[in-house]
Amino acid sequence: MSKSRKKLDPNQKTFDFTFNEKVDRYVESKKEILNAIESGPPVTQIENEFEACIEISAAIKKVIRTTGMSREQVVDKINDYFGRTIKGSIKEPQTCRKPLSLNMLNNYLSKPTEYPIPAYYLYPIHHITKSLEPAATIVAAQGARIATGIELRQMTLGKLEENIKEMQKLKRDLGKR
Repeated sequence: MSKSRKKLDPNQKTFDFTFNEKVDRYVESKKEILNAIESGPPVTQIENEFEACIEISAAIKKVIRTTGMSREQVVDKINDYFGRTIKGSIKEPQTCRKPLSLNMLNNYLSKPTEYPIPAYYLYPIHHITKSLEPAATIVAAQGARIATGIELRQMTLGKLEENIKEMQKLKRDLGKR
């Protein structure tokens, strides 16, 4: 046997000894993200019922403005949504309430502390404006958010991916035994 020294090949790549540190940073980041998800956004306290009325009214005015429709058109569409007619409101048995008037909608939106908008008007407003902003305003006070159908599907896919990763990990652990 010869006693020659073995030389390292200069083209050989060196081992990255910072790999464990990178994994630890990744794990910590993931824990922080998961904790943030669990805690959710901060809850904002509404001072009183008048402030709540003003917030809801402002959200409704905002979405009506974004549609480009006049308030008269919104009133007509709300009445159509509920099927409200004068004949239906005076008929026995009554089939609907009296139609919403432009004057009353203006009161709901301009004087919300005197005339708070009834909650059932959110159904047609969301439908007409294609926006969930008024409902988002309400749930935001509790630190929640509105999720659209697309967002719900994306969340479901995320949960599915987490479950797949967990099953793969279990499979690897069982394979090592």
